[in-house]
Amino acid sequence: MLSSIEKVYATLINREYQQTLFGGLGLFQRKGIGFISCCPYHKDPLPTFLIYGDRPECFCFACGDRGDWIKYLRQKEGLSFHDALNTLERACDISIRDYSEEQWEIEVFRAKILESAMDLFITHLWSKPGEEVLHYLYTRGYAMAEVEGMSLGYYPGFTKTMQALLKQGFNQGHLETTLSWLWKSNPDYPGIVIPYRDSSGRLMGLIHKDVRTNGLASYCLLTDFSYLNDIPFLMYRSRGQEEVIVVEGYFDALLLDQARLKPVIGIGTRGIKAGQIQTAAFLGTRHFILALGSSERQSNATHAAISLINKLELTASVLPIPIDYKGLDEFIRMNCLDHFKTLLKKAVGSENWLASNRGG
Repeated sequence: MLSSIEKVYATLINREYQQTLFGGLGLFQRKGIGFISCCPYHKDPLPTFLIYGDRPECFCFACGDRGDWIKYLRQKEGLSFHDALNTLERACDISIRDYSEEQWEIEVFRAKILESAMDLFITHLWSKPGEEVLHYLYTRGYAMAEVEGMSLGYYPGFTKTMQALLKQGFNQGHLETTLSWLWKSNPDYPGIVIPYRDSSGRLMGLIHKDVRTNGLASYCLLTDFSYLNDIPFLMYRSRGQEEVIVVEGYFDALLLDQARLKPVIGIGTRGIKAGQIQTAAFLGTRHFILALGSSERQSNATHAAISLINKLELTASVLPIPIDYKGLDEFIRMNCLDHFKTLLKKAVGSENWLASNRGG
């Protein structure tokens, strides 16, 4: 279920509440998809304070301060936790229930650790140890710009990750305690790290992809995913979009997101869940273009998805991916974006698709 704090953050980000919250800072200006200003925590005439446009976080390149909007309101405005929370509630007219200061501290610390770890993984990807992973990605047909845009990383193993985070100044006792319940598996081999953010853009999970094998067995979770049960992959990138493409694979979603022809979300190979549809609907989605593939398993998943979508009084259509391709990622890499644009025009309404696929 989408948490109350996610609803608040996602709603305010869609309204660009950053301009209201941070607009009074010195040299405040738009920078890419976000904003930048002078840091409120140290004296510096240069704009070093990055305010993200796609998530409720800010970071200073000079002093290293990092945090979310609640932390900012507490530090800058001197508000208590509950007063800061009430400020955000009033701004979007959404009530936050059963969200304690302790829960906030856990989530902020979790996101801070994972952001630091992901920065480490991204750096390693472009180093000597990451060459095997880069070779795998280039062999799959991804260009360097696409790899950079996907924010992928190289996983050097649990021990090296732990050592690197300790060197960054994290408290050893707190870090060990946090990692002991964050990290659920410890692959003994390197691979690709895929960041998984919640609907407000906070980094809440990491996925490992073994480049030596393919299929579902090549993926494992590096973190506990209880925060992300009902959050489609890349949902934070598709907030507020009335129509989204739904794909199975992470790389399908990442590649389509780079193309930016249409917003996209990923659901995994186990099929879409009612909670994922409800999350997308709350964030503005009304029509789902199902691009789950043409195999028997994928056709069954499409049937189930249409049923769930119809129950929630939303609409769906189906993208007829040729049977020769495992998914959109493979279709686009083996053809081109122009072929994908043509394929989009061939989307079939869910009723017509069901009528011609009753045996699925």
